[in-house]
Amino acid sequence: MTTRDNVHLITDADLDARRGDAEFRMQNVPMRGVSYDVLAELRKLPGVGGYLLSEPVNHLLHTLRRGLCLYYVLYDAVTKRVGAQPAFAGSYALFGASALIAHELPEPAGESVAALSDLDEAYFKVDGAPDDNLKAALSYFLKLVVQLADDGTLESPADLVNITRTFFAAAQAAMTASADRHTAGLLAQVEGAPVRVGALELRGFAASASKAGSKVTFAPVLPDQVVGNTSAKRALTRYVDRLALYDAARGLNPVLELGGLPSTVLFDGFPGTGKTSLFRMAMTRLTERAQQVGLPIHLITIDPGIKDEYYGRTAKNLQERLALMRDTKALALAFFDDIDLLLLSRGDPGMGGADKDVLNITMQFLDGALTTHIGNAQTYAATNEPTATDSALRQRFHHREQIGGPEDWDDYASLIGIKLARQIKSGLVRVGGELPTTSAAAQTQSAERKAQSEPAGTAVGGGAIAALRSTFSALRPSAMSWRELGELCAEFKRKDPRFTGRPIESVTQKLLAESANFDVPEEWFTDPAIYTQRSYDERVQLLTTLYVPITGEMIAQELEHYFRSEQRYADDARAQRAERMAG
Repeated sequence: MTTRDNVHLITDADLDARRGDAEFRMQNVPMRGVSYDVLAELRKLPGVGGYLLSEPVNHLLHTLRRGLCLYYVLYDAVTKRVGAQPAFAGSYALFGASALIAHELPEPAGESVAALSDLDEAYFKVDGAPDDNLKAALSYFLKLVVQLADDGTLESPADLVNITRTFFAAAQAAMTASADRHTAGLLAQVEGAPVRVGALELRGFAASASKAGSKVTFAPVLPDQVVGNTSAKRALTRYVDRLALYDAARGLNPVLELGGLPSTVLFDGFPGTGKTSLFRMAMTRLTERAQQVGLPIHLITIDPGIKDEYYGRTAKNLQERLALMRDTKALALAFFDDIDLLLLSRGDPGMGGADKDVLNITMQFLDGALTTHIGNAQTYAATNEPTATDSALRQRFHHREQIGGPEDWDDYASLIGIKLARQIKSGLVRVGGELPTTSAAAQTQSAERKAQSEPAGTAVGGGAIAALRSTFSALRPSAMSWRELGELCAEFKRKDPRFTGRPIESVTQKLLAESANFDVPEEWFTDPAIYTQRSYDERVQLLTTLYVPITGEMIAQELEHYFRSEQRYADDARAQRAERMAG
């Protein structure tokens, strides 16, 4: 199977097809003139073996078998492509098998685990038939394991796992180091035909893998689903499209010859203004562009939720995460959410050693002495409090976007429509007028509306809101229009700039709960014909009859209730601050 980016997928079924060959080789390893079984030898190891092997050792054996299966798959595939070239096919197959084993075996949790160093590359022979190559590597491996067990170095399952991992990492490195002895024509055959096994990707004699912590699952967001933020949306769309112009063969983006592609971008805005939605939009677009240009992609998010994980192994883990951004054969986006909470300022009294590691590593990554920008990756960060961010870190973000969220009445109306889209589709929303689209909202002349608005300092509950409410009360609930709802929201924002997209989310969730004001009829359970035996679409239609329609008046009431409650909280907070200062 080949992906859209021209990467050949090797599935578990492909590996299982060679399980017999792999198990036979594991059961027949020549050493000192005698044939040995890997499983039987591991059972003899003191502190490791026994009749029932521990879970780490069982995992090791399964991983070793997967690696040998991959060896046979790769050897046959290369031979089919280039003909009888045993040294080249064996070298590439051993490289791939070793990379898979080293990747799938876990790294040690402590520092006192046994490891290997200074292995003789001569033992990794690849000039013969497939079985001959594997015999040599496995014989070398078993000999080392037995010797380390005899001298007391190998004492636990963790020791065995790490010795195995470092052994095959050394084999991988040996094959990579000797790759230049093959002709350019042969190397081109594997560099131009990348393969992927699980999370591991092989491109020629280079291996890369997405760390489990770097995989990002997100709901795709299209530009039309982002309300407001016209300038930021346009900038991000352009940046992502320019990233996709990257020349992987040259290792440079032609756009950098002329400019217009910053390596770092800072989003600054109140909570709920759409910073995360904008980044999801960028990820969605880059995913599409990467497929179109045939390049792999790395999407990385780093937020305060990972901070505890980094404590204790901060530097290593963060560097591994950010290393994906340096993959010159891929496109990449990184997003630091709430960077002011993740990276404390150097003068913060609560900063500990791990905090300093995170801050220093991030600053060196963004703009250190060894940092180079080739136009295949961008780093974004979002903050609600830019002044709380370390000044040296903040200055490393060369392009800044003020994220204001919804800008005009039609932005707010569109956002309410997006949040209630399913209810609108089911006929459960009763609002007059035409619902504006986000594209129409983007064309609104916000300056004209702002010129007609009251000054920002007008008292809450003043003339504009009162006039709107008076108009609302004179209308039938179903006649209230989308424009009137949008103008009410826009007025609230003029009174309080923090009235962004977050209140709309809260209000619509409250409305959904009010709409779902019903008990499931008992007969739906007692008579299967009523509900259980119906199709899914019929069940949805049946449920629709139980919901209370959401009217424009209901939406307006909840919006005003939310706004007034937030104003009350703000007044209480000011009063408490005044009391503390007076005391």
